[in-house]
Amino acid sequence: MGALRKLAGQTIIYGFSNIISRLLNYLLVPYYTHLLSPGEYGPVNIIYAIIPFLFAIYTYGLETSYFRFSQNRDDRKAVLGTSSVSIIFSTFLFTFLLLHYKQVIAGWITLPHHPEYVTYFAWILFFDTLGVIPFARLRLEERPVKYAVIKISGIVVNILFNVFSLSICPWLLHHGHHWVVLFYNPYEKIGYIFIANILSSAFAWLLLWKEFFHIEWQFNFRLWWRIMKYSLPLVIVGFAGMVNETMDRAWFLPHYLPYDHAKNDYLIGVYSANYKLAILITLFIQAFRLGAEPFFFQQSTYANAKQTYARVMKYFVMVVSIMFLFVAMYLPVWKLFLRRPAYWEGLYVVPYLLAANMFLGIYYNLTIWFKLTDRTRMGAYITVFTALLAFILNYWWIPIWGYFGSALATMVCYLVQMVICYVLGQKYYPIPYAVKKLVSIMVMAFLFYAVYWLINRYLLSPQDPYRIAWPSLLLATVLFCTYVYILYRIEKPYLQPLSWSGKMKNKKLNF
Repeated sequence: MGALRKLAGQTIIYGFSNIISRLLNYLLVPYYTHLLSPGEYGPVNIIYAIIPFLFAIYTYGLETSYFRFSQNRDDRKAVLGTSSVSIIFSTFLFTFLLLHYKQVIAGWITLPHHPEYVTYFAWILFFDTLGVIPFARLRLEERPVKYAVIKISGIVVNILFNVFSLSICPWLLHHGHHWVVLFYNPYEKIGYIFIANILSSAFAWLLLWKEFFHIEWQFNFRLWWRIMKYSLPLVIVGFAGMVNETMDRAWFLPHYLPYDHAKNDYLIGVYSANYKLAILITLFIQAFRLGAEPFFFQQSTYANAKQTYARVMKYFVMVVSIMFLFVAMYLPVWKLFLRRPAYWEGLYVVPYLLAANMFLGIYYNLTIWFKLTDRTRMGAYITVFTALLAFILNYWWIPIWGYFGSALATMVCYLVQMVICYVLGQKYYPIPYAVKKLVSIMVMAFLFYAVYWLINRYLLSPQDPYRIAWPSLLLATVLFCTYVYILYRIEKPYLQPLSWSGKMKNKKLNF
């Protein structure tokens, strides 16, 4: 159980900063939905859906490759130098291309009158990508405090500039302080959201100056070619994976919704705001990945590695199932984060998006087999297939069901992706997952939510199943606590050895 305690510790330490950062960033959701109408909020989400899609191209799997090829300490300097030179060169090249063809790209993303938005996300990608290897270096060298400080500092800068440009400057202008027009344009409201992100990304990169500049700038072509053969299929994995994760808002909905431009922007804004309510599961998955990726590579050298991976999967499924119920059954409360009632009409898609994120998190656990066996091409095949499935389902369902069709397609694609990855993994790198128990845990969570929804909808609150009412909240609490108690009773003999109380007290945090 020492390995599991180690992973839990890494998830807490490395993931803490990510959770705090995302929660701080999440505070901008009620802020934006208060200031912006759904029609204004739609283009913002189109841009933020495109950024991670392009980020997968910008980084082309180098972070995972860095962990894969740095297990031998003697090779770390060469891997660091070669990876850094490669990503710096490619970042400048990709950014130049985006800026040069910004008008064409603006037309592709259905924002032809705003090529400046392409400029904004090009610079966001520029600074974020330059920080990828330095951040990976902090994780590999176990320096979580500095990692946390930089991540959180960048988000704080983002929030402060948002408040300054969207609230303080308009207030000053409204009260006769016309000098603010020297640096503030009252008609550039959406642009300041992106400028804040550029400033926060640049600030975080500057805080990484020591890790960035204190590198032995060497380039080993043979090593680079080995890294590329491993990482280039991961470009397809990341690229195709983003089709499911972001293209519903960036491409499918803008192109397949059968309404005029204004109505489409409105529906995209509603869907995007509700999409963010699945953030608790997303936060945990991202925090887990920060600790799990280097951990999985380190554990691969031990004889009991496969048993460790199976235990990790079981506890992961338990946690995300609990989170699914916590968000889904308390939606009448979570909806208050969406300040305008106009956004509430899309609450019914949230459980489907939560389930989709559960399947995605399990898929991330399963991908260890092709990363350890250097079969990254197999991962590319899986994600390309599910990306094609996403295109087909969105093309089919969005004109019929609107953004519900997109949410349903996302869930189905992640489910298919998870199943395919499991089947292939058992062929090439069999891991003794407790499949029946894992399926039972998830199905039980879905059944508990179904019971809650039926009782709440037809007995307690027939007019609005998402209305805040004490009987509804009481029902949610009883069912949620019952589910957690059942899991605890079933897993109690296995959970007790995981306690690491007191084991972390003497751990020295390395800054």
